[in-house]
Amino acid sequence: MSSPLLLILNGAILTVCAVSDFAFRTECLIGLMLFLPLLDKNWARPDLKLKSFNFVCWGIIAITGGALLLFNQNYTVAAINTLAFAALPEEWFFRAYLMTQLNKVNTGVFFLTFKINNSQRSFLLTNTIASSLFALLHTHTQGWFGLMVFFPSLFYGWVYQRSKDLVLVILLHGLSNIVFFIYFSEFMKI
Repeated sequence: MSSPLLLILNGAILTVCAVSDFAFRTECLIGLMLFLPLLDKNWARPDLKLKSFNFVCWGIIAITGGALLLFNQNYTVAAINTLAFAALPEEWFFRAYLMTQLNKVNTGVFFLTFKINNSQRSFLLTNTIASSLFALLHTHTQGWFGLMVFFPSLFYGWVYQRSKDLVLVILLHGLSNIVFFIYFSEFMKI
């Protein structure tokens, strides 16, 4: 079982770093999101799903992203950066680590555990907690608009809960960021 104190500590460290203004803040956040889960000895890294269905899903997302970039080549560097420095560390921390460990801690806390048909546990609250923190971390750089990432985060959490496929969620996150850069980033300049 994961230590609730370690989860709180890791979340607090990440939050303090996210809301602070200092040089190399982004680099520090990326490092923390990648490193903090490794401190939890009770956390097991997610398995890489190497089934044909996963390859098909990854391929569809990669082809879609490639097609978008083919017609919008000036976003290629941004796409690579968002995949490596946003989607990967954020999904590694929030989905693979935080949601998984919150779920383990949940099992003994009655008000965080919901039962459906007396057999399945709902991950709704776990996903909501992780997505709330995810959105909160975006407000420092994006203002109140950063709270809008709560909704895609709920979707990523749902996909991860259903598939346990971290690569799929990273690719979905990267693709949605590419779509945002190409079609919606102008709205933030208003």
